[in-house]
Amino acid sequence: MGQIHKIFFIVLCICLVNCKKAHKHTAIDTYFGQQIHDDYHYLENINDSTVVGWIMDQNTRTQNVLYGISGRKNLIVKQNNNNKRNYVISKLQITDDHQIFYLKRNSIDNVSRLYYRKKINDTEVELFNPIYFDSESKSEYQINYFKPNWDGSKIVISIMKDGDEYSQMIILDVKTKNILPDRISNCKPTIGGVEWLPDNNSFYYSHFPNANKKNKQTNLNSKAVIYTLGTNSNDKKEVFSKERNPEIAIKPEDFPIIDFSDPKSQYVIGKIGESSPYSNSYYTTIDQLYKNKHTWTPLFEKTHKIKNYKIVGDNVFFITASGSPNFKICKTNMHTKNFDTPEVLVAEKNNEIIKYFIATKEGIFFTTVINGVQAKLYRYFDGKQTEISLPKPAADIKLYTHGTKVIIAAKGWLNKTKRYVYRHETESLAPYNLFPDQQIDTFDDLMVEELIVRSKDGVEIPLSLVYKKGTKLEGNTPVLMRAYGAYGVSMVPNSYYPFLLYAREGGIYAVAHVRGGGEKGDSWYKGGHKATKPNSWKDFIACTEYLIANKYTSKGKIAIWSGSAGGIVIGRAITERPDLYNAAIIDRGMLNTIRLENGINGANSAKEFGSVKDSIGFKALLEMDSYHHIKDNTNYPATLITTGMNDTRVPSWQSMKFAARLQKANISDNPILLKTEFNSGHGLQFTKNKEFETMATALSFALWQTGHPEYQPKE
Repeated sequence: MGQIHKIFFIVLCICLVNCKKAHKHTAIDTYFGQQIHDDYHYLENINDSTVVGWIMDQNTRTQNVLYGISGRKNLIVKQNNNNKRNYVISKLQITDDHQIFYLKRNSIDNVSRLYYRKKINDTEVELFNPIYFDSESKSEYQINYFKPNWDGSKIVISIMKDGDEYSQMIILDVKTKNILPDRISNCKPTIGGVEWLPDNNSFYYSHFPNANKKNKQTNLNSKAVIYTLGTNSNDKKEVFSKERNPEIAIKPEDFPIIDFSDPKSQYVIGKIGESSPYSNSYYTTIDQLYKNKHTWTPLFEKTHKIKNYKIVGDNVFFITASGSPNFKICKTNMHTKNFDTPEVLVAEKNNEIIKYFIATKEGIFFTTVINGVQAKLYRYFDGKQTEISLPKPAADIKLYTHGTKVIIAAKGWLNKTKRYVYRHETESLAPYNLFPDQQIDTFDDLMVEELIVRSKDGVEIPLSLVYKKGTKLEGNTPVLMRAYGAYGVSMVPNSYYPFLLYAREGGIYAVAHVRGGGEKGDSWYKGGHKATKPNSWKDFIACTEYLIANKYTSKGKIAIWSGSAGGIVIGRAITERPDLYNAAIIDRGMLNTIRLENGINGANSAKEFGSVKDSIGFKALLEMDSYHHIKDNTNYPATLITTGMNDTRVPSWQSMKFAARLQKANISDNPILLKTEFNSGHGLQFTKNKEFETMATALSFALWQTGHPEYQPKE
């Protein structure tokens, strides 16, 4: 590109993005004697015509800049070329009698369809295509959840519209492929799911009476209800709720959930779902539940720190972090309910985190992980535990059963999911090919490097890198760095093609496993939680400094990216150390945390991040608030901020306020871009075309800002 053209594009970016900034209109809130000035508080009213006009103006300017990046369309083409060689399988479910249900997106599809096989080797049958759900509507419909009943004759299908998690559920007859007359609204099966009862004719789901309000009341006072096929949806039976069960301390923001995962079990579990990995749980019997004469008896408490459990007969097997931050596997029974001093089957391991387990007649199979990236598989039987050799190294292993078979699903940074079956006679694994092997691209040109970085306080942080073999590490390689660090959720290794494509474009794809996640157990989670939340972004900054100091990259070559709760990490990294980064991408991020409680999911978010209703919580929230840490007259990195108007998890105005404030404070020539999608939500699930466009736009923005010659603005 000629120098004149380059200067022209920079000037164009400045004019398009910064000339018409949002006006300031200061509101003042007082918390525990401290006044907080909020210049863009009015942007929280996203239905105001002036605000909508500003949003649309921002979208126009942002599009003009992003569509001017060379190479963006080529990234879409490369994703499509890869897609032609692959199909995408998701949400696989197998019934006890070996029927298989799954979503599949073929190369020609824009959304996934629902498929079925009666037996593993049978020909697949398409059951439902969501594009025909409402052919006259211009909205985008997708399947975001489904659940077959125990005999596989009926299936509940949740249909999501324009990214809104509050969906509509329909019931499909598997044999005839006909949709039954039943329609269920005011539901959100991404929370609590669906559980069929043994009669195969009724099921539990969570009903949200305020789902249509789209305000602070939307998520409140949900109810666990049972619906019977063929009845009026208004006649659903309320079985677990704040109103029905006043004897249980259910808060309005809690999610009463039913767990019934075995049709042969007599026990039904009621859990108080929330943002924490742990919950208070109760039980009743299936017979009493049918009669609606049940009472909920306490089973275990949140303080028992039980991450997962399985009831087999009267025995309860469970994973707990109580007294064991790396987790242990224990056993009690439904009569004694001794969760305080249970029988320990598998003790906590020093350097491995126990992650998943299943209980079978052949013993307990469980997986562990080291630093969130090195997985192992074990079998516990007759008082002894034995490590099971893997056909190839894996970074993540999940376990499930297929009838009496134990199935292992393993994957890694460069490997798609491979399934194996455990052979009891040889105590080894054999390939279990539910689907034809489709990994034509083996990514042999890429390599993985796992590092340990010392954070500011000396704690060791795992850092994963993926880049091309033979890359010369001389301090000039572009880096795309990600992190999350919240809810005890790990950044699980995954061979997601767009990020591997970034590495093939000559960059280093980096993932920092910061505190607040679950990579190193319960203490790792608590190390980035509420008052300790600063550890999350300080770990991230330490990893950045390590890459610079060790010549992987340099200042001016680093782009960073995260979303949702990970927005705290990115937002605070660029407000605390703007000099380190050249570009930031924040997708539906939590950026104005002292105002989180004013959003739809606010009361639940407070359980993870704290509440402004107490002084300690307010202090912690203010410290993690990126919006209020923006400083005037500062050189900030180029920033792309995206949000969805139908987001019921993180308010879209969090992104809008942050963008407006950053545009006002920034004195560099770097563009501050806001992209608001009117037909999407939290970004949990996109159509293929939107996914490819979204990834190409973000990646090309990062490559442009870190100096890749093929991604500079068009002449």
